[in-house]
Amino acid sequence: MRSKLLPFSLTILALFTFSVGPIRSQTVVTFDDLYDNGFGTLITNAYQGLTWSNFGVVNSLLLSNSTSGHPFGYGYGMVSASNVAFNYAGNPAEIDALGTKFDLLSTYLTGAFNSNLNIEVQGFRGGTLLYDTTVVASATSPTLFTFDYMDIDRLYFNAFGGEPAFGGPSESNFAMDNMTIEFIPEPSSLLLLGLGLSALALSHRVALPYPRSRHRRRRF
Repeated sequence: MRSKLLPFSLTILALFTFSVGPIRSQTVVTFDDLYDNGFGTLITNAYQGLTWSNFGVVNSLLLSNSTSGHPFGYGYGMVSASNVAFNYAGNPAEIDALGTKFDLLSTYLTGAFNSNLNIEVQGFRGGTLLYDTTVVASATSPTLFTFDYMDIDRLYFNAFGGEPAFGGPSESNFAMDNMTIEFIPEPSSLLLLGLGLSALALSHRVALPYPRSRHRRRRF
């Protein structure tokens, strides 16, 4: 009886293991756990498990007390106190995964100097462009943009256009805050657990190759 149940148990276990998708872990990146003195600091690699290229972080509250005397769109774009991320010198910026994939669900964007700033956000997987959206950001209030970029390993931001909002020159810097992402571990820890249990069940079956006899010898 035991030998008949084992193949059925293994079938159910295999179906359960392979039918469950990767375990997703949602994260809201606020940038508030990074240090900045109010003048802008580059985000180092591996922050939040990602690689950041040409992205900086600035403390909006300290910036308003600095020699500029005004936070510009950096202050208006702050959703959670007190940091926001920005693209250094207004140049394109990039976020890459470290050995996994992730989803970009949404983020708040604000023009740091220009109103009606165009921000193109591209999502790649394995070098292939999958998503390409251009949004228009205000300079005086943060706007939540929903992207729903799924299973990507690279994000590329490029800002352009708009009109000066604070009487200065035209600049393509933007502020970003409270970015919501989901990580997709590969391979899934649940898949590894299922494979381990399957191997254990198989080894147990090999240890009992023959069923016990149903007949007992009669004693006299």
